[in-house]
Formats: sequence, structure tokens, C-alpha cells
Amino acid sequence: MFNVNGIPATLIQNNRNESSVYDDQDKQEVDIKVCPYNVDESVAFGEYTTAQAKGYFIVKSSVDVREGDEIIVNDRTFSIIDLKDNWIWNKVANIILAVK
Repeated sequence: MFNVNGIPATLIQNNRNESSVYDDQDKQEVDIKVCPYNVDESVAFGEYTTAQAKGYFIVKSSVDVREGDEIIVNDRTFSIIDLKDNWIWNKVANIILAVK
């Protein structure tokens, strides 16, 4: 469930091959939509916040995203440091990305 007009972004997926060795040339770029998430307006008890995070984005649950990937939004590059799933009616509705 993604009920907003998202901002266009580029997701850089690192190391998606089956190789067990880190390869800095193994990068794939995917165009996605993101929605900025303002964590300041919610009550933060530490469960959904990350100490090192500089910002948060919401993406659709169908996006293949992992920790260590990068997002380019408005010509700024962010590294994904944490992922949280949002569940509605026993399925993942969207994913919150903590970025640095």
C-alpha cells in the first residue's frame, strides 16, 4: 500500500550476484519512487529510530532493497543502514529505510 505520489529516485543495488566475494563493480541501477518520512512527528521509543540515521524514506514492499545499497534522491546520495517492515493485515505494506 503506497498511497502517495512518490519522489523519483535511483536505487543502486550492490552485490546481487551469487558470488560470495564482495565485488565493487557489481552494481545495478533501478528507478524507484520514495516518500520522505518525518520521524520527528511520531513518538520515538527507539524501536523505529536509528541513532546514526540522517533521514528516512518509505518504499513499496515489492522493491528489492538491502542494507548497504544506495539511493540517489534529488542529486544526493544516501546509504541504507537499516530496514523496517510495516505490516497491515498480515502482510508487508511498505518498507522504511533509515539512511545516512
